[in-house]
Amino acid sequence: MNAPAPVYSRIVFWEPCVSPHKSAFINAVAERFGPAVEVSCVAHEGVPEDRKALGWGDGSAALPPTVVAPSDDEIASIVQRGGDRCLHVFSGIRWFHTLTTALAIVQRDRRAFAIMSEPRENEGLAGAVRYIQSWLTEAALRRRVQFVLAIGRHGPPWFRSVGYRRERVFPFAYFLPEPAELDAPRASDAQLRIAYVGRLSEKKGAHLLVPAMRELGRPARLTLIGDGDLRERIAAEASAAGVETEFCGVLPIEQVQRRMLDFDVLVLVSICKDGWGAVVSEAMMAGAAVVATHWVGASILLDSPDNGRVVPPGDSRAITAAINDLEASGALSPRSRHRRMQWARERLSAHAGASYFEQIVRHRIAGAPRPKEFYL
Repeated sequence: MNAPAPVYSRIVFWEPCVSPHKSAFINAVAERFGPAVEVSCVAHEGVPEDRKALGWGDGSAALPPTVVAPSDDEIASIVQRGGDRCLHVFSGIRWFHTLTTALAIVQRDRRAFAIMSEPRENEGLAGAVRYIQSWLTEAALRRRVQFVLAIGRHGPPWFRSVGYRRERVFPFAYFLPEPAELDAPRASDAQLRIAYVGRLSEKKGAHLLVPAMRELGRPARLTLIGDGDLRERIAAEASAAGVETEFCGVLPIEQVQRRMLDFDVLVLVSICKDGWGAVVSEAMMAGAAVVATHWVGASILLDSPDNGRVVPPGDSRAITAAINDLEASGALSPRSRHRRMQWARERLSAHAGASYFEQIVRHRIAGAPRPKEFYL
């Protein structure tokens, strides 16, 4: 059976920066639509220095066709060249001149566009101000947007709460390249291997790790990938508590993906909102289970108990209980690990995301059935 005719001849992704968490997905979209649709990326800047410090690299590997830091004239030319059969996908609608300039031209010329974004932070007084700002300033966007790709557990509720029509809002994720099959996952042994990846800060819940490990009641090793203000404190607490701990510092993304094969459980226990948490996807595609707070956007994947557990923020005992429960339930067995790995790769890979994106496009523009949520 022949594939249906493309609904667009061009798709442009407008990004704040060059990102390894988007490049594989954009390339997969190009592959999915084929040569009849030109797919490209426009980035406000290259990989920021602070992101390079977190292991992002220079972004040169597998980069889709990309224009970086365009002038206003170049932005206008890109929109004009796209014409009426171009879909513009904006990763955000504020703060970055390249995106706001392009979005203004797209709206003025009534070109087709979509939004791909994490939710805005809506806690406290500042969150209330953001909520009011969105209601008051996004009326034209709400009327004209073709669809919204709302990232993470809190993405869809946010966009619906500020007036975007329910039928135009779709849950979304950061879809990543599948890890290379360089090694097999480690065999089970008597020692649990627990990983934490991220900044060693209180906002990320890093101060809860040693107390949680101390109460496990069985041999376990904690590996911390990342750096931050709490490193010395965590090291001292681990030494005093007799918790076996490995500090790796910041590692390149590729090395993080490889190391995931070594771990039974990833712990990501932010006490503030985290839009998605790409390391959750990396862990699950390597077969590891995950313990995360509901603030982590990717915690929506853990509503399936085979994948992990959601714990309340700030509670080290809940982390301990979740890890023990995962082991007692058999969720850390080799069979469960393999099943989790297959589940994740079928739903969270760049190619899976491109397929889901295409289904959304064809639903909204060509009347195809609405796709089921990517994580189901």
